[in-house]
Amino acid sequence: MIHRRSRRVAAVLISGALVAAACGGDDGDEPEAESTPTEVEAEPEATDADEPATSDEPETGGDDPPPSTAAPLEDADQITSEGEGSDDASLEPVPGGEITWGLTNDGTGFDTTGAVAPGSIRIISALNDSLAGLDIEGNWVPNLAQSIEPNDDYTVWTITTRPGVVFHDGEPVDGPAVAANLNAFKASPTAGFSFAPVTSITAVDDSTVEIVMSSPWAQFPQSLVSQAGWMVSPSTIGTNDTFIGTGPFMLESWTPGDGARIVKNPNYWRADEGLPYLDAVNFKFLPDQTVRRQAFDAGDLQGYLSPGDEDIVDFLEDDDVDVWIGTAGANEYLWLLNTTAPPFDDIRVRRAMAHAIDKQFIIDNFRSGLTTPANGPWNPSSKFYSENDYPQFDPAAAQALVDEYEAEVGPIEFELSIEPNPSVIEVAEVMMSFLADVGIEGSLKEIGQGQSAITALQDDYQAFSWFQFGAPDPDREYTFFHSSGGLLNWSNLVSADIDAGFDKGRVNVDEDIRREGYAQVLKALGDEVPMLWVDHLNGVEAVVTIPELHGIGVSLTLPDGSPALAMTDGAFFAWTGAWIEQ
Repeated sequence: MIHRRSRRVAAVLISGALVAAACGGDDGDEPEAESTPTEVEAEPEATDADEPATSDEPETGGDDPPPSTAAPLEDADQITSEGEGSDDASLEPVPGGEITWGLTNDGTGFDTTGAVAPGSIRIISALNDSLAGLDIEGNWVPNLAQSIEPNDDYTVWTITTRPGVVFHDGEPVDGPAVAANLNAFKASPTAGFSFAPVTSITAVDDSTVEIVMSSPWAQFPQSLVSQAGWMVSPSTIGTNDTFIGTGPFMLESWTPGDGARIVKNPNYWRADEGLPYLDAVNFKFLPDQTVRRQAFDAGDLQGYLSPGDEDIVDFLEDDDVDVWIGTAGANEYLWLLNTTAPPFDDIRVRRAMAHAIDKQFIIDNFRSGLTTPANGPWNPSSKFYSENDYPQFDPAAAQALVDEYEAEVGPIEFELSIEPNPSVIEVAEVMMSFLADVGIEGSLKEIGQGQSAITALQDDYQAFSWFQFGAPDPDREYTFFHSSGGLLNWSNLVSADIDAGFDKGRVNVDEDIRREGYAQVLKALGDEVPMLWVDHLNGVEAVVTIPELHGIGVSLTLPDGSPALAMTDGAFFAWTGAWIEQ
């Protein structure tokens, strides 16, 4: 049994002792990790880049592009689910049955044009098919849409709808319905920033939608993989208490603070493939990972999201439990720093904090060594990853910057906004202790469960405990860093280098040129430190299931016959292929 509070206190005390000795080793304490990402699924925004290159006239830089660090997204050398559920491929799926599944966060509703909370996204993923999907290499492919085609310079995209597909209420998923959804998304005061280069969205006929851009957007379909690509019945666009989508399951009930029940969609557009298999899924909101573990052990859950790090280690050795760990990107744990609010409007403070925090200590003591240190938003397994000069653990360098700042301005104090998740608070308190050792005094400001995205959009914070990023394609992160991102540019940093790098990645299709752009972004993020990076959560973004539950964490087949990415950043997977032995 885990005794959370005593461990938190012990971890803080131990941290102070070890930091004083400049040590980041494992002291044998029993830390636990939290892999409850705060996914913010608002889509990236475009910009009017100056004379952007096209695929025909690629933009080139004076320097050679950085070498590719590309690796297969499903990298066998990373921690994977090898050996877990290994009999899945040889078993014939059985239709029927229902399960109960543990979630980490409550939802706040289902309005596809607003800021969607993580708990809502977990449910929506079973109620919805996006216009585009991801293949096993992370490339976009048509999914709900039959085709998505650009013109020669990527300023006009044409979406053709798939014939015969209907929403849960029987209304057709046709050109006017798709245009209505995309126009509502563009008009959204929160999410619409990401469609800034879109000048018009028009239903040309009953099956065709034309999207016209003010500038080339070669990666536009990546934006249709998530929120912008979610389609709901036109009469329900903008409603928050229900979700009338196109997915394999339909929302039967949702009780805020408790859970939701979804049932099989008998008119699913892939029903002729026998999909989905389950009759129903009951979601239970259980923010405390210890409670989730207890419910699973008691047989009340057939699976759950975000096990603790020690639980993962235990379960990987347990034949009675299957563990599924995504390797295709991952969220990062970080702190957002509001660069327009004191004291973080001074780069010396931001760099001092980065120098003060021993990331490896966090990984060793709160992740069981399962994660890797982060210096930016992309994992080393990404083909767009490159090294940068992000400040590393150096208490002396941190102290020098603090002394210089305080001599001119005064003491450094700040508030960290954070959701009331015990294990995340544990980590934050230890990070606070590192900062205190160099004279930076922080305090926690708890906000409501599931309120991170909404609170951040209000821009009323100094620092924010955060989980995000790691999308297979960096273009999906555009809005969160680009100066044109409006409310979604979380740190409010304006950097010409970051803007230029993201623009280069957006308007080009040549991967060498795109890597060059994203290397420029990573370098600027390392220099400017608008965020305090802790770790890539590859090793702990996981789900666990009973062995009798199958089809989770395995690649399904996309409509075009290609294998789909089995699990994306945040341990998202398709419920379509889940089935349980009867």
